[in-house]
Amino acid sequence: MKRNQTVLFFLFIVVPFFAQQHAVIPQPVDITWLQSAPCYLSDPVKIVAEKGFLSEAVLLAGELESRFNCWVVLVEEYNEKEGGTLIRIGQDTDRSHPTEGYQLKVDSKGCLITASDPVGAFYGCNTLLQLIEADPEKDGQYCIKSVDIKDYPRFGWRGLMMDCSRTFLSMDYLKKTIDRMAFYKLNKLHLHLTDDQGWRLEIKSRPKLTSEGAAFAASSLEPENFSGYYTQQQMKELIAYAAQRHVEVIPEIEAPGHSSAALYAYPELSCSKLKVPVYPLFAFEGERLNDVYCAGTEDTYVFFKDVLGEVARIFPSPYIHLGGDEVRTQLWKECKVCRNKMNELGIDSEVLLQRYMMTRAAENVLSAGKMPICWDEAIEGDIGKDWIIMAWQEQEKGRIALQKGYQVVMTPTSHLYFDYSYATTPTRKVYSYDPVPPDATEDEKSRILGIQANYWTHIDRWESRIDYQLFPRVLALYEKAWSEETVVDYDDFRKRGKQHKLWFHYFGIEYNGNDM
Repeated sequence: MKRNQTVLFFLFIVVPFFAQQHAVIPQPVDITWLQSAPCYLSDPVKIVAEKGFLSEAVLLAGELESRFNCWVVLVEEYNEKEGGTLIRIGQDTDRSHPTEGYQLKVDSKGCLITASDPVGAFYGCNTLLQLIEADPEKDGQYCIKSVDIKDYPRFGWRGLMMDCSRTFLSMDYLKKTIDRMAFYKLNKLHLHLTDDQGWRLEIKSRPKLTSEGAAFAASSLEPENFSGYYTQQQMKELIAYAAQRHVEVIPEIEAPGHSSAALYAYPELSCSKLKVPVYPLFAFEGERLNDVYCAGTEDTYVFFKDVLGEVARIFPSPYIHLGGDEVRTQLWKECKVCRNKMNELGIDSEVLLQRYMMTRAAENVLSAGKMPICWDEAIEGDIGKDWIIMAWQEQEKGRIALQKGYQVVMTPTSHLYFDYSYATTPTRKVYSYDPVPPDATEDEKSRILGIQANYWTHIDRWESRIDYQLFPRVLALYEKAWSEETVVDYDDFRKRGKQHKLWFHYFGIEYNGNDM
């Protein structure tokens, strides 16, 4: 148990060993320190997992081996006479733990994690990992102080959106992102797969989306690795990888606007029929941006049916995001086919035309047994209440959506856009955010699904720079999404956050050390 411990040891002894403090992020609901001696990790560490929790036990074993160099074995029963440290993972006998909740009890005899479901057990395992420290009085032997933790999340939706369109993100980086999310108890990875800058998902019925729409124009001189797409098989493998770690992958297929890449591949679906090449975000100068589907041609809706049918079969998530933001409706005003459609429908507003288009697109989502999601512009046209609204423009948009009866995920630019500079959105500001409006009724509060941060890849595009923009701000997101609303002490959070440099090094994160 003393192998390769030098770096870990020096990072762990920042806090006096016997101080009853912890560095767990997110902050658990209830922590009671016990008077028992610590639990020392003695080889072999033996994990006993009840039926239904074996996958979580295997993941825990892997982390103990790779992070702490433990010798771990999974056993059906623990024999104290044979020695070793016991970690038991099982069902809470009265099933009293909330969904995703867990209890972790540690004393000198071992560790016990109980939960009502596998995801709760998984989160209990990750909390256990964060509690491991080195005892300087025992030559740095790893141990866990005796403690009783009861924990569960404040919100069911704890999300991070990664923009794969403006810059293609490698499968390896997405898996690293999932590992980091899961460790800190985020559970929704929203992938922005299509936009003006690229179509990133293979659609077999529409092959030109990736053969033509997944690469930047040669004249833009973009690095080759900024272009690309995911095959359906690759995406299914990513989804399986995420599911094992209790992260749900949610696809976004943007419409009606932000669709230049798709319309480069299929210009007949646009109002202008122009074939405008795919450029990076800031390289459209001198070109006419052709980014909005024609709402008047039936071919557009056949396209939606083809694409969304395949997407629904690839992703087991009960949600598909359909975009709906920043639509340049002026193109519809200039389009005779769209004006004819408006006359046919008896509507006189492009806002209502957008509602019509998105409603028809959503029929393909609903028929697959899933719920459509859209950005908050859609509430201007009073889109159906079977939509979930992502409030991105400002908190007020979320409040209006709640008042109108929608389910809402809060993700405002003011606090949760991590492509913004640290000068604009420092970690302290992220930590100050509360997604619940102060005047919200109990019914409105019940329809706040949770919160999500968004990262758009049009400025900082290299993976190391993306890391820098995310960390440490994303630590504040983890805590705001999980911990109780009374957890507001930034100084305490900052102290705990500083100790997570160990985990940043382990995960290979290029973080911003000046904002911790």
